[in-house]
Amino acid sequence: MKNIALTLSYDGTPFFGWQRTESGPSVEEHLQSALETILQHPVSLQAASRTDRGVHAEGQVVNFFTEKKVDSLLMSLNGLLPKEIRVCRVEVKPDSFHPTLDATGKEYHYKICLGPVQQPSRRLFSWHVPQKLDLAKMHEAATQIEGVHDFSAFCTKVSYADAIRTLDKVRIFEEEETLLVVLKGDSFLYKMARTVVGTLVHVGRGKLDSIAEIINSKERVEAGVTAPPHGLSLKKVFYTS
Repeated sequence: MKNIALTLSYDGTPFFGWQRTESGPSVEEHLQSALETILQHPVSLQAASRTDRGVHAEGQVVNFFTEKKVDSLLMSLNGLLPKEIRVCRVEVKPDSFHPTLDATGKEYHYKICLGPVQQPSRRLFSWHVPQKLDLAKMHEAATQIEGVHDFSAFCTKVSYADAIRTLDKVRIFEEEETLLVVLKGDSFLYKMARTVVGTLVHVGRGKLDSIAEIINSKERVEAGVTAPPHGLSLKKVFYTS
């Protein structure tokens, strides 16, 4: 029995997230169906991140077990999967490998489209914020969010016994009428990445000032809005080997 890891890239627009759900189509159900068609046996999938509805991925990692040969699996899967999902890599991993439990960190990218008009080609992959933003204040706030904190104020709905997380990087890069927010951390709470981005935008709009007060409050109502899902992409999952 071989432990197979797949690296996936997908446009999350038509899907109700990674995880199979009765609410609508998911990335998991399409991948599972394609694998079972090719391998001719049931498969159980584990993913590094349960991306939400509308969230994209460039480096999602998924594993499953099979006794079958996988030499042509990449080509076969990409021939069956919908055009919004592509397998970028197929690897044989040690039996003990688990894409979630073995992950040492994740990097998310979030795109914000500035200016009065958003180009149609960007509408499914960036949040349109036409208001003028104070970028200096946003950069300053980003550095204050970096580090080890209790991120309860940046978590939606779910209550965590331990909400302490480490964000190694919160950086904002300015590109032609676009802001790219890069978030790299050991792990993320539910909707934490999008709430950090929404909070940064609120700072840029002049609606919030003290990041320290938000963090210390541990109250979700103190932070900014949850940024819409379509601007977010799981860029990479990190492992020690």
